Amino acid sequence: MTYYNRGKVRTLGDTQILGLGEIIRYNNRPKIKHENVAEHTFYVITTVLKICQMYNIDDYIKLKALEFAAVHDIPEIFLGDVPYDTKVDNPDLTEILEQAEVVSLKKNMPEYAEAYEQFLKEEKEGTIAYLIVKLADTVSVLQYSNSEIELGNKTKQMKSINDGAQERVLNLIEKLEKAIEVKSGD
Repeated sequence: MTYYNRGKVRTLGDTQILGLGEIIRYNNRPKIKHENVAEHTFYVITTVLKICQMYNIDDYIKLKALEFAAVHDIPEIFLGDVPYDTKVDNPDLTEILEQAEVVSLKKNMPEYAEAYEQFLKEEKEGTIAYLIVKLADTVSVLQYSNSEIELGNKTKQMKSINDGAQERVLNLIEKLEKAIEVKSGD
């Protein structure tokens, strides 16, 4: 074994994370242009930065939101992309998936497990950092569906994704603004 296959070099050169580039989102929907999970994650991270700037979010919350954005879909390397509507229609499945995601990360990529578990915890608490990531995640869906519609995807499914994303973005903006207002009143 050479020096390069040991220690920090090996850890940093691990290619497992590249699996995010192989997972296609909206796998059960007709689409014109594919989007993979790695692309989506990049869009979410950059949108988190934009949201934090828009709302003048302090550095602590911004860094936490960026960490959450970076890890929010990593478990899909092991479990694939389960469509949003499937999760909404099957809340018991969502709970099982979350447990499987945590177990998979702890076993295969423990360096991300703690941040992912904290993300899930803050999801249940509805923290500002979580709301920023959820808004950015949903904005990514809106951007993708807008792009698909602009490219000519007029399917009922894509229109439904777009309408749902628009509604969720508005609701999340309202929740985020309310949470920021409450925090600034402390």
